[in-house]
Amino acid sequence: MVSPVYGNYWYSNYLLATYLLNSAVPSYPYQSSAPFDAAQKALWINNWVRQQPSLLANTLVTLNSYARQLWEASQPLQLSTDNNVFLKRTATSSTPNAVTAQAQPGATLATYTINISQIAAAQQNLGTALASNAAAGLAAGSYTFNLQVGGKTYTVSFSVKTGDTNLTVLTGMADALNAAGAPVTAKVATDTVAGTSRLVLTASNTGTGNAFTLTDVNGNAVAYTGANTVSVAAANAGYTVNGVPYTSQSNTIYLDSLKLTLNLLAPVSGATVTVAPDTQAINSAINNFVAAYNNLITFTAQNLQYLNPRLLSSLKQAYQGANLAAIGITRNPDGTLVINQSTLTNAIQNNLGLIEAAFSGVNGLAVTAGLKARQIFTAPLTAFANPLPQVSAAAYLPSYNWWGLLNTASLWSGLLPPGSLFNRVI
Repeated sequence: MVSPVYGNYWYSNYLLATYLLNSAVPSYPYQSSAPFDAAQKALWINNWVRQQPSLLANTLVTLNSYARQLWEASQPLQLSTDNNVFLKRTATSSTPNAVTAQAQPGATLATYTINISQIAAAQQNLGTALASNAAAGLAAGSYTFNLQVGGKTYTVSFSVKTGDTNLTVLTGMADALNAAGAPVTAKVATDTVAGTSRLVLTASNTGTGNAFTLTDVNGNAVAYTGANTVSVAAANAGYTVNGVPYTSQSNTIYLDSLKLTLNLLAPVSGATVTVAPDTQAINSAINNFVAAYNNLITFTAQNLQYLNPRLLSSLKQAYQGANLAAIGITRNPDGTLVINQSTLTNAIQNNLGLIEAAFSGVNGLAVTAGLKARQIFTAPLTAFANPLPQVSAAAYLPSYNWWGLLNTASLWSGLLPPGSLFNRVI
């Protein structure tokens, strides 16, 4: 049986809409007749309110992430941290084909004049060229010889078989040398055009302290192969730094308490090595910091319905206009920062102390903003939340019953003009 029922709740929904117009919720985006608008608005607002806890939680999690990013970006700009960019250095050589350099963080800012009279050399022996496929001039048996290097003696043995060729003997001798564990490497160099092979022995390290000799102990393998013939003598590097003479077993030398490394490549006169602040690293760190700062400021400003407005004010207070403007960093009306790259680059190159003061000094931007950022992401997640908008539950009774189910009679009454009929199935 179908019976008519008068819609008698639209007036309640109309009052609800009037109430909602004066509440703290967003503007309803639709327009229609008053009763239709009232019912639709009741449903729309109810859904909006139900979404707020989830939206608030997402906002707080994102705030935490932006705050952590700002704190991390602030660390390289604080003098108190071990990885601060103000300690980073570059080392530039005027003659990189003769000397190169690397500077460690904290190296003294200075220019060094380098003269190189000789670079260090590793000893190399070049054996006698023997016909590769000819029968070896060594009798079958066991051969032993000593290799002396760096004050230590290595005893090396290998065997020769009847019918072995020179190439076979040289290969066996080289393999035995390499297996001895001495700081000398051996290989067989073969000239396929000439049909000859010879031993090539090279010290693993440069300098006279790594010179080596070979002596026959049992048999005459060293004499037969010419393995003890020096082709390149071991030598030490000779150089001066700012006029002071030095020698070194190695072509890698260290200055400034190991914070500056020089690599000697070739003789040179009057080369310079300049140690300077790493301006590129400083510039990059500042740009990264400003980007992270702006992200946090912008996000906070865009979510004030969920975040305490005092948070935005405290973040903006980190900006100290006078110091930052002098290095090319100014503030927009919305609190975000803008960088004049030309002014910043000039300050980094010519007034690094001003850069350090602006970011890492008393009330420096990196110090204050970094501290505030750390307070945000280490605090309880809700510490900076705004209370959610409160809408009276009674206002929703025309649309939902006490069990949270949709009151269809109320909904239909709101959708129909006054006095209209609608049918329901009994």
